[in-house]
Amino acid sequence: RRSRDSRGGEFPTPRRQSAPLGMAANVQALLKKLAALGDKDDKLDEGLSLLSQLKVALLAFDALPPSTPPTPSAAQLEELRLAREVFEAGAFLSIRATDIPSFERHVAQLKVYYTDCAGLLPQSPKQLPILGLNLLRLLAQNRIAEFHTELELVPAELQSDAHIRYSAQLEEHIMEGSYNKVLAAKQGGLFAREGMYFMDLLVETVRDEIADCSEKAYASIASAELRALLMLGSDAELGEYADARGWAVGADGVVAFGGGDAKPLLLPSKELIQETLSYAKELERIV
Repeated sequence: RRSRDSRGGEFPTPRRQSAPLGMAANVQALLKKLAALGDKDDKLDEGLSLLSQLKVALLAFDALPPSTPPTPSAAQLEELRLAREVFEAGAFLSIRATDIPSFERHVAQLKVYYTDCAGLLPQSPKQLPILGLNLLRLLAQNRIAEFHTELELVPAELQSDAHIRYSAQLEEHIMEGSYNKVLAAKQGGLFAREGMYFMDLLVETVRDEIADCSEKAYASIASAELRALLMLGSDAELGEYADARGWAVGADGVVAFGGGDAKPLLLPSKELIQETLSYAKELERIV
């Protein structure tokens, strides 16, 4: 294929080449080093350093989205597979480093490979665990609307997977108020170490929701009943939680919430009536 320059001459159009084979081999070697580190805490910094090197190495790949050709070559398919594996490793490392914004970014990058490149690559064995962890993250952050959006985006044929069902069932338990089932799900959790981090956050979120409801429903409650409601293991844990929320734990075993002095909410009824009448007049004029 040839193109013409400004003087009418012809010159060959340069063809875009895939990354050199040595670069793909380098990425594979770094991924092996990263996998060899395992999930030991004392190797976390080394793992994050290797992840940074891997991302720099990916810059040499030219077949990555959004530049992926419709019919990529075998070398370009290998680039896509390696890049997906790098971002999957980054997602798990982010959880171990408790860097949730980084986990969100890695999941956003992986969605391109899981959807747009689904017809080019075989399904990754880590896809469903990562999507399940992302659903678990949204539940733990109490972002229910986004949880349902992400759940709808999971293909129907994949929603029966245990990792997806696990998060969906947890959301059902929370909506119906079966908080004891949430705690039981944590103790017999499907996910490994990474999932337990989000489950701890979820239990804290549920505990805070129960505490907010209890403050509004009761002036005081027996400490034994409250400890069971909040899924706390001992009176010492209840005492710490009560101190953090400003509750008073009495010697008689009763916890006083201290919400009785709250002033009732005053609604600006006169202003609301005036605005409603004004809207009604405007609607009548339009009609």
